[in-house]
Amino acid sequence: MRIIYYSPHPTHDIVSEVGYSTHQREVINALRMLGHEVMTVIMGGENALDHQLIREEKINPSPLKLALKRIIPRFIWTSLNNYKLILHDRTAGKRLEEAINLHKPDLIYERSEYLQDSGARMAKKYGIRYFLEVNAPFVEEMRHFEGYSLYEGKAHKVEKFKLDAARKVFSVSSALSGFLCKRYNCDPAKIILQPNCINPAQLSDNGGIEGLKDSLGLGDNKVIGFVGSIFPYHGVDVLIKAFAKVNREDAGTRLLIVGDGTIMPDLRKLAQDLGMSEKIIFAGKIPHKNVFSYIQIMDICVMAKSNWYGSPVKIFEYGLMNKPVIAPDTSPVRDVMVHRESGLIVGDDEDELAAAILSYLNNAELAMSCAGNFHRRVTSEFTWQKAAERIIQECA
Repeated sequence: MRIIYYSPHPTHDIVSEVGYSTHQREVINALRMLGHEVMTVIMGGENALDHQLIREEKINPSPLKLALKRIIPRFIWTSLNNYKLILHDRTAGKRLEEAINLHKPDLIYERSEYLQDSGARMAKKYGIRYFLEVNAPFVEEMRHFEGYSLYEGKAHKVEKFKLDAARKVFSVSSALSGFLCKRYNCDPAKIILQPNCINPAQLSDNGGIEGLKDSLGLGDNKVIGFVGSIFPYHGVDVLIKAFAKVNREDAGTRLLIVGDGTIMPDLRKLAQDLGMSEKIIFAGKIPHKNVFSYIQIMDICVMAKSNWYGSPVKIFEYGLMNKPVIAPDTSPVRDVMVHRESGLIVGDDEDELAAAILSYLNNAELAMSCAGNFHRRVTSEFTWQKAAERIIQECA
């Protein structure tokens, strides 16, 4: 098949180590590995230089712009940014139309983005099969992070237009699927559940663990760990509080936190206030190619919290490394994991999380069983190759 992979977002490139870049890159590569011709239209940049120039344009505001932002009401600023997105979509649509005329694709596969409907418009104009991948409730997500916009009503219409135009909709979780059906009356028969995935070949780049545990001062202690970007909604503060309770019962434990974020000073202070500074290691941000080395030295891998709709990539990375996993009680987690069979699923209470950690520490058989079961499921069902095969199957 001839496929155009379309990503209209103005800054989401395919060369960075962040999640959206990895997701796009892996789907494209997996489709190509299956023997299909994939042409890309990635508005956020398809090589390092493109990405750098786009990011510099977007994230280096002038002093005047910063001054205006301090005095203009937030909803006006958000609305102005939304208007720029609408203008951007016109440019993106022209780029896509050029690619359509050049490549004559059988399928347009689009990674859906907020206020961008050029993919659906071009697919309708040229009568091309159109698949839409949806990773978030975009309008609600934008309202949460950026505040109200005067274009919010239009944004909802854009979402419905895309969903109606799509032959198939690939949703990252059952919770998100249900939302799309209820909010936009999307036909459930065309929604395909497709959680995030991993690429087992990533392990070939693993730098190894020789000396890593000692270099971090972990010694022979049992290591509870977290890997990922650190945002308030990931619950690393809950994990630190839970670990403090665990360590009081089992002094031979250490907590390893790998990643960085704006709340890191608060987390370090929390560790200090709890008297855990010597027992909690903040490794900071590391290159993604080294992530699996850090996961390898962990005895228990934790994701304390997540949002209601997103499929958390880190639990799949934990599973790939055959580690016992503790994950939050959300619909996307329950889409892929069964409590006490492939992991321990907990609420966002620190006592419940501490109890789950102790369950693994005190029951090696449970830890090994959950780790093995989830590893087998991840490597057999949740790979990018499987995701690409599902896309092609839906073309039949």
